Amino acid sequence: MVKTIPTVVILLALLGSLTGKADQKDNAAAMRSVIQAQLDAFARNDAVKAYAQASPEIRSIFPTTEHFMTMVRQDYSALIAPAVIDFLGVVDDSGRPVFQVLVEGRDGRRWMAFYTMVQLNDASWRIGGCVLTKLSEESA
Repeated sequence: MVKTIPTVVILLALLGSLTGKADQKDNAAAMRSVIQAQLDAFARNDAVKAYAQASPEIRSIFPTTEHFMTMVRQDYSALIAPAVIDFLGVVDDSGRPVFQVLVEGRDGRRWMAFYTMVQLNDASWRIGGCVLTKLSEESA
């Protein structure tokens, strides 16, 4: 005997799939907005706005905007006013979304920034960390 799946069940499953994809797209857009806001703030030397994009955990490690910006200038200078920013998308790294961003400095050096994103209780996104990797020089 063959059992048929009711049309309602199929429609609900399809709707759930579409809703999940829409949520992923909305989350990616929200994450990108947070990263862009921080990069824009770095370019304007707006420490308060840049610091506001960091997660509570990052802010606990760097308890003032001055400490935060000192760390950025020392370890993440490639993110301060890059010539090119290319948002490549989100990958899932063991349950935590990581947004990949290609940046090119004014000196022509290219870097891949891997932003670990954190969703807060109010559903907003913040930057939970960033790993910056220099890309090898391309041969001419």
